[in-house]
Amino acid sequence: MESPRTVALLDVPFRVLGPTPLAPYRLGAQLRAAGLAVRVHDLKPALVARIGRGAYRELSENDGTGKFGEWLFSTHASGDRGRDADDAFLDRFAADLGPLRVVGDPRRWLRRVRDEVVPEFLAEACASVEAAGVPAAVAFACESFQTNAALAVGRSLKRRHPQLKLVLGSTGLPAELGQPFCPAPWIDAVSRTGTDGLLAPLLQALVAGRPRCESGER
Repeated sequence: MESPRTVALLDVPFRVLGPTPLAPYRLGAQLRAAGLAVRVHDLKPALVARIGRGAYRELSENDGTGKFGEWLFSTHASGDRGRDADDAFLDRFAADLGPLRVVGDPRRWLRRVRDEVVPEFLAEACASVEAAGVPAAVAFACESFQTNAALAVGRSLKRRHPQLKLVLGSTGLPAELGQPFCPAPWIDAVSRTGTDGLLAPLLQALVAGRPRCESGER
């Protein structure tokens, strides 16, 4: 079942746990005023249930360990995988693994989460978005350590629904508008810092079937 004028706003790991973010609901109000239906999906609890609240907090609130949260989703976002590269990354930042000792052996735990837990999370995330009907467009916020998770979820959704339009936005993306920016070929549009006011017309255009674009560029 498809929902041709619906936009799904996704809140993905590793944004910090806490009060419900207001931004998706503000954007949702703008989109509804523009005649679109809106659903907000908080996907973070599905991962918290799998890795535990303590580990999630370390990956979302600790600047030193946050990079490992991005790493967990990196191969699922890009499709690249190499043990040598994994070892080099973990060796380079070995001094920052200390807070993750709460899970036992941090290296072994990180690899298990990447290889076993994240695929399960991605499947559940897709099922959650699809449950009420496949939307016309999906928008992700990319803030604290969320970019690779957004790309990985987006890639999974696009494989299942090639017609689905995907938008990335917010403070985790480059602010400079002088150079083209495309984080992945399955992303249809990017709304960078300072272009939030364009998100509603951008999503309107994508739902209407207009060409992919980058907010502030064309």
